[in-house]
Amino acid sequence: MDERAFCTDLKFPNQYYGVLVRSSIQRGRLVNIKSPPLPDGYHLYTATDIPGENRLRAFGTSIPVFTPYEIAYFGEPLGVLVGPDLTKVRELVAEVLIETEKLDPLHFDTQFAASQVAAKRVIYIGDPDQVFEGEGLETESTTEIGPSDHYYAEPLAVNVNLAGDRMDIHLATQWPFHVRNTVSAVLDLDPREIRVAPTALGDPMDGKIWFPSLLAAQAALASVLCKHPVQIAFTRQEDFLFSGKSAPVLIRCRSKIGEDGKLKALIVRILVNAGAYSPLIDEIVDRISISATGLYEPEAYRVETWAIRTSLPPMGTLSGWGESSALLALESHFSKALQRMPISPVEWKLLNLRYKRTKKQEDRAGITDDIGEMEIAELLEHLCIASDFPRKYAAYSLLANRKKDFRDGTIKSISLATGFQGNGFTSRVPDGTKYSLEMTMETDGILKIFADVQSSGMRQAMRRTAADILGIEEDAIEFAGVDTDTMSETGPDTLSAKLAIQLPLLEKACATIQKQRFRQPLPISVKKIWTAPRASSWNPKTCCGTPFISTTPGACAVELELNPATYEVVIQNIWIACNAGKIRNKNSATTALRKSAYAALSKTLTEHITVKDGKLAPRDSIQYNVLSPAKMPDIHIILVDSESPSRGIGTIAGNLIPAAYNAALSQIIGKQAEKVPAPQDFIWAAMHAARKDVQ
Repeated sequence: MDERAFCTDLKFPNQYYGVLVRSSIQRGRLVNIKSPPLPDGYHLYTATDIPGENRLRAFGTSIPVFTPYEIAYFGEPLGVLVGPDLTKVRELVAEVLIETEKLDPLHFDTQFAASQVAAKRVIYIGDPDQVFEGEGLETESTTEIGPSDHYYAEPLAVNVNLAGDRMDIHLATQWPFHVRNTVSAVLDLDPREIRVAPTALGDPMDGKIWFPSLLAAQAALASVLCKHPVQIAFTRQEDFLFSGKSAPVLIRCRSKIGEDGKLKALIVRILVNAGAYSPLIDEIVDRISISATGLYEPEAYRVETWAIRTSLPPMGTLSGWGESSALLALESHFSKALQRMPISPVEWKLLNLRYKRTKKQEDRAGITDDIGEMEIAELLEHLCIASDFPRKYAAYSLLANRKKDFRDGTIKSISLATGFQGNGFTSRVPDGTKYSLEMTMETDGILKIFADVQSSGMRQAMRRTAADILGIEEDAIEFAGVDTDTMSETGPDTLSAKLAIQLPLLEKACATIQKQRFRQPLPISVKKIWTAPRASSWNPKTCCGTPFISTTPGACAVELELNPATYEVVIQNIWIACNAGKIRNKNSATTALRKSAYAALSKTLTEHITVKDGKLAPRDSIQYNVLSPAKMPDIHIILVDSESPSRGIGTIAGNLIPAAYNAALSQIIGKQAEKVPAPQDFIWAAMHAARKDVQ
């Protein structure tokens, strides 16, 4: 078991503490920054002290380490003040004089300037506008999804220690080699002089991909200049106000369904709040655009996605990279449409689900190219049997129609959502990175895997795979990668990269050792580098080809009950069915699904961030509500057996549960919940409006 310490538990002799000096305006220009008289041992460092590149680069975008001139958001780092006493450092930071020129902040709105566009994507097939002129059921909907905090077990922190001619960096990160490369560029150092040792990661929910690199560069600069170990550790409030959040999204859907139930046309317009900076925005925009049509096959469709630059802190991801938002809006939209149609949701989905592309459809994204034709239908069958969905849906709909008053008794509903999890980046491998795996079989028969694997479930899966191929005991397998000096170079640990990329590399490396171990003496070392298959290449300009390394299909049903006396919505049951390919450890897979289900429910039901006057409300850092474990409903997990290659399951629950919940809630209150989470006063108003309609 990996028992790493948290970053803030580490202490070094003669350690200094750093606190960031931040802007006090949302947008403008930095004119001057002046420190108060500093006691001996206390120093203020700004952009002018950076010997190398004052930039963090990731995914084709960049962010200043310390802004030298342009201020883009409230709280943007202008410098760092360090010293031996943390309390004194905080007092001195409060006395730093900052002179600025204010500019009007940039806001998130449906109307925006061309200069605010951070990224854009348009995907279309046919002419949906022409289809809308014909006959059929037309439905429109709007879904607004607010930002969410990652609420880490440990707020962001970093320790930098100078050990001889080497620099050691200790921090929780999903991308150790990006930390090393960023610090190398900022300080103009050889990467070989820098060693990054990841600390306990917890559940990062994709919030520690690039941000730790920025913090590491700031602390490393201070450490080199003051010649002391330096720790920068955010307070809970500082982490909440200034670290990355999931990007807020506004999605509008318009569809046309024919009399035969076929989906004729779909138009989706998506606005993404990218904040002041968003290194992940291109991938987010691609994934949310690809996911906007879900697993459905409209005859004609158009998806327009705009990422808008605003004066909020950097916006990013929260497990799913936009897939969850797109599927939530889409499933809520079709649930609204189906309430006006004499057809069951299961029947309608089977009628409109897409399967593998035909030769005539090579201009479409092949989301389901690696999914068997009967997989989705099989998942729906398993889900319907386990949840008794057809009977409950019919019964709850009939009872709701017979009620004369919403206070006649508890109201129940059940809804179903289908979707997927895309594994791996759409760009295959981010520019400048690679995924590799090294291992050595020693003379004593011990197999050493040089990889950073903190997940106990993933470690067990890799051990079991290697043991099966090599015919050795699992106890004879060790993980030797604890820092960037000893681990194989990899890209970010996200989007199920460990399962989709590193596990196949492990299988290939073990197969190579197995061929050689009886022909040449030990030790034997093998290195494998992952390359994307050419046959399934993705064209980001035309959105043609297969966008993901693999796709995990899934379906989810959520059963709700509303108490008309308290307006409290209670989730009775959740069923999740997915096909994750070959599962090496069913218990670990089930645990991972339950864990992600909890995070999805918390975001959907309780987590709320107030954006007021273009800034995050400080009170939310104290009052930020996460779902109590006591309120977790029964979750029934169905893992369909398969011998196909293993697929990721890290975000499938998060992609499906919010969609199914929102659709079920809309059935109960008779109106689509446009905001997530749905405000309590909205539920009250919708129920009373329904009562007046009945009267």
